[in-house]
Formats: sequence, structure tokens, C-alpha cells
Amino acid sequence: MAQSSGIALLGLLVLAGSASAATVGPIKGKPVTGHPLEVNIPFAVDEPTERACASANVHYGNALVPRSTLHVQGHGLKRNLLVTSAANVNEHPVTVNVRVGCGSKAVSRSFMMLANISTAKSPPAFQPSIRQAASDLPLKSKPRPIALFTPSEPLFPPPAAQVLPPDSSAPKADASSTEELHKAQAAAAAALAQLAAVRKELAAVLDVERRTSQTLINADHQVRDARSEAARMRSVLTWTGAALALAAAGAIWLEFQRVMSKRRTSSAQPAQEPTILATAEMPT
Repeated sequence: MAQSSGIALLGLLVLAGSASAATVGPIKGKPVTGHPLEVNIPFAVDEPTERACASANVHYGNALVPRSTLHVQGHGLKRNLLVTSAANVNEHPVTVNVRVGCGSKAVSRSFMMLANISTAKSPPAFQPSIRQAASDLPLKSKPRPIALFTPSEPLFPPPAAQVLPPDSSAPKADASSTEELHKAQAAAAAALAQLAAVRKELAAVLDVERRTSQTLINADHQVRDARSEAARMRSVLTWTGAALALAAAGAIWLEFQRVMSKRRTSSAQPAQEPTILATAEMPT
């Protein structure tokens, strides 16, 4: 019994492994701080007429975004999910949880992203022009002074401008500050590289978690199917044993009736009285 259940379970595992489910591709689009969310997630189904059965939710940090919408675009095998949110991105990280597929073919994916900082420049402040049109200025007539004499040279000429030598005590660019700036830039570049590596590792961990959860779900379905199959086999064996027991009881009853009928027949026949011939043939 245990061996047959193990064989049935192995067959169910093989059949379940050959079954296919919906496929979800990588997310496209980057959230930007201070702007609404808009990302695209491609996915594929097994049949062109199969329903998407898609659902999604968005988190900014640990808070669930209530105003998020989901649109399924395209028909056929390859389609697209457009996830949007009217609320502006205000916290890290941005998490988009998606579920695609119906029933046992459903696939769940979770995408975690860091929002980019908005680099939009503010428009220049309005500066009123200090120039006015010539027609807007009032025209005033000023009396011209009468010059009594116009000397060719001033009576007291201004002193000649003195050229000062360059001040050697003026502050110069500090080499240590430049070196520290270069070090800070190098540290920022290294931090960005480490952040990119962490993002890749996080994506790999999320993918492994998704695959593990899908495997556990498939294994749970297989165990349930194996249990139902074992229960069905148990019921079949029970009914078979009952039928065999009933058949054996019937056979015993028929044999009992046959023996009883023979006994009744033998008891109904009268005993024969001895005759002369029978007495003569008897030995003396």
C-alpha cells in the first residue's frame, strides 16, 4: 500500500513539473521623488484566450498607497501591466506587488525600487525691467547754464592713479581641500557601486524567494492530490474487500443448503426389509 502511494505521488510530481504557469518579466520604469508612479510589467500566458486575473498593490516605504490603478494592455500570449498611482512618491523604497494568472497557474512577483531624486530646475524668478520706454518718461525742459569760460585744462588736476603690486598674502587654493574633494568624489562613486551591487543582490534574493514560494505552492498541491488519490484507493480496496466477503458468504450459504438438502433426501427414503433371497445370500 505504501509503495503504491509513493508511485502515485511520484507520477503526480512529474505531471505537476510538466505543467506551465504565467511568466512575469522585469519591471520597466523608475519612480521619481515628488512625481506620481508609472511603471510597466510585461507578462505572458499559456493560451491567447486565457484571462489575466491580474492584481497589484503599491507601497511607499511601509505605507500602502490607496490610490493605485492597474491596466492590462494587449491581447494574446504577451501582454503588459501598467501600474500607476496618483500619489507622489515621498518615501523609500517603492514596492510593487503583482499577481498574474488564475488558479494554480497564478504567479506572484514583488519589485522593490529606490526612487530617483527629481532634477527639474525651477523657472527663473521674474525680474522687472528697470528700463522704460522713452515715450513713458516725462519730457522736462531744463535751462541750460551759460558758460562764462571753458578752460582747456582743469585748474587742479587729479593725482595720477597708483598701481599697487600684487598682494602675496592673498589666500590661494588649498591643495588639501582639492585632495579631500577628490576623495569625497571617489567615496561617492564607490557608494554608488555598492548600492548597485546591493540592488542586484536584492533582486536575486527576491527572485529566489519567488521561486521558492512557487515550489512550495506546487508541492502543497501535489501533496493534496496524493492524499486524495490515497483516500480513493483506500475506498476502492474497502469496497473490493466487502464484495469479496459477501461473495464468500454466499458461497458458504449455497454449500450449506446443498448439504442440508442431501440430508433431507437421505432421511426421507424408507429402510428396505430383508427378503428370502437376501437371507439366503447372507453367509452362515
